Amino acid sequence: MFNDVFLSGRLGKLEHLQLRGDPETDNCCCYFDVASSYYSKTTEEQYTDWIHCKAWGKQAKRFVNNAAEGMFVEVKGRLKNEKYNDQERTYVIVTGFRFYKTAPRSENTESIEMNGDELDKNEF
Repeated sequence: MFNDVFLSGRLGKLEHLQLRGDPETDNCCCYFDVASSYYSKTTEEQYTDWIHCKAWGKQAKRFVNNAAEGMFVEVKGRLKNEKYNDQERTYVIVTGFRFYKTAPRSENTESIEMNGDELDKNEF
């Protein structure tokens, strides 16, 4: 079975974006939401799904240091259900992400890619 998720959209409010845990030992995580919008063919209305994401370790630190509200992002990861205090949520556990300075509408769009193979490179 495969559990791969590819998600693209804009970052939501980042007022609560912070590292949780111990950043010195990379035993930390961050939570963020991505808005994915689509149009209904039948009603011609726009709908938005808010997808909860969770990043760990060095990826979480880089995400917190470089994310901005409303920024276009592509996220690669896997789905995971978590239950805490009788509340169940589905998260995308991030394995890689890419920020865009603008939405990718042309070939000239500059992007910044982060994945597990390039964590030691300083791309920013």
